Amino acid sequence: MGKFLVGLDEGTTGCKTCIFDFEGRIVGTDYREYPCYYPGPGMVEQKSEDITPALFASCKSAIEKSGIDPKEIVAFGLSSQAGPVGLLDENGKMLRNWIGWQDVRAQKTECDEILSKISHDEYYNITGDPLGFTLEAARLIWLKNNEPENWKKASLVSTMQDYFLKEFGADGYYTDLSSASRASSCDVNNNRWSEKMLNEVYEMPLSKRAELTTECGRIVGHISPEISEKTGLPTGCNICVGAHDQNCCSFGGGGVDDGTAVMVIGTFGSCFVVSDTPIRDPAKKLIVKGNHGVGNWTIEAFSNTAASSFRWYRDTFGDFEKAEGAKTGEDPYTIMTNAMDKDSAPGSNGVTFLPFLQGAAGARGNANAKGTFLGMSLGSKKADMARAVLEGICFEMADIVFAEEAADIAVKAIRLTGGAAKSPFWCQMLADILQKPVLLLQTSETGCLGAALYAGIGSGVYKDPHDAVARAVKITKQYDPNPENAAAYKEAYSRWVEAFDALNGRFYRA
Repeated sequence: MGKFLVGLDEGTTGCKTCIFDFEGRIVGTDYREYPCYYPGPGMVEQKSEDITPALFASCKSAIEKSGIDPKEIVAFGLSSQAGPVGLLDENGKMLRNWIGWQDVRAQKTECDEILSKISHDEYYNITGDPLGFTLEAARLIWLKNNEPENWKKASLVSTMQDYFLKEFGADGYYTDLSSASRASSCDVNNNRWSEKMLNEVYEMPLSKRAELTTECGRIVGHISPEISEKTGLPTGCNICVGAHDQNCCSFGGGGVDDGTAVMVIGTFGSCFVVSDTPIRDPAKKLIVKGNHGVGNWTIEAFSNTAASSFRWYRDTFGDFEKAEGAKTGEDPYTIMTNAMDKDSAPGSNGVTFLPFLQGAAGARGNANAKGTFLGMSLGSKKADMARAVLEGICFEMADIVFAEEAADIAVKAIRLTGGAAKSPFWCQMLADILQKPVLLLQTSETGCLGAALYAGIGSGVYKDPHDAVARAVKITKQYDPNPENAAAYKEAYSRWVEAFDALNGRFYRA
């Protein structure tokens, strides 16, 4: 047997490939960006012809950078976006662009149509999905009603897991349980597609969905010579089913036991708590998903933008920091957080930021919500504005934790992954706001690691998920909350909630 596993994270704004040894250590990595398109109000789309070449190039570059013999690679696993909708014709060609998970074109009309066919309680009990604009349900209805020709021609309603596995050479279309759970079509209690949802709600036969596999890291094909040339993966390398990127993150963060909480703050934000039972949130705010291949469930809610808000702030207001970074080699984000630490204070000196740049998901569902600054005065500094952005993101993540606790889900500590985990300032802020320990891991690239671990299980490197986590997932640092900052953050969070409540219902759709 070889020595290495490849995990590829197909994210929203770009993809990352990591090469791991069996102990979870990175030996090579590469990142490639690709665009999103915004063809109309609330619309977010992507093109396969942008994504596939980036996946291949990232994979090939990571292997070259690692310096390893590609023949030592045992298997490849995929971490993919979940929630985007793809329509494929009988030849596997895309009939239209992907409708992205951030897309909010479908709203009340589509939800009302769903409720005319199934009660809200039954919908939530079957799918585990809150009914709203953030998951596939409303998008499927929108496509059926607004693009009937494409809907009729579609031979497969695809998830990104099944589509991109096929691009690498899978012998058919296979998706995983966590991706299916985000498709608003899954019987999440019983780990299978729901024929009631497909047939009665979406008027779609089961044959238009990929094969749903619950087997951890199932081998679904092998790398061909042609794909080997494009990706650098060795001919014959196992192609293995991975999972939704957030479930890969939770798995790569060690989320295999009941009660473990893994928070991701990246382009997308979420907090997953592992549960041995498919419990439901009485308020119907939290998503219940199958934890693919692990044998339990995850309970979550999410942010549509999370760290994307900080990236937006950098790109819109951070010309000085970007120029300074280009001159000194320092990360512009670090320049910003250093200024926050020096020139601002917990609570951002009264400045409040609502980070809803693509609608409010999570505990405050409102597709029309907008990003908003409030509370500025002549004394407000740029550092206050920047700090308010980070605090606003953390407050939305705290909102999710509070919703989980309101549903009697205990959260004792947070394992943090994603871009925020790379910032000591941000990690301490989150610990202080939540007043809970924040734990960091050997690698912050837990999406790639989770995909690699799935591939390792399917290929016999690890006995099971617990064995994989025991060998490859290690906690390396802990940020303990500073009680001296608790009062200031509690007041700032209350101000944040009041700001949203005052504006809720007054946001306009544009």
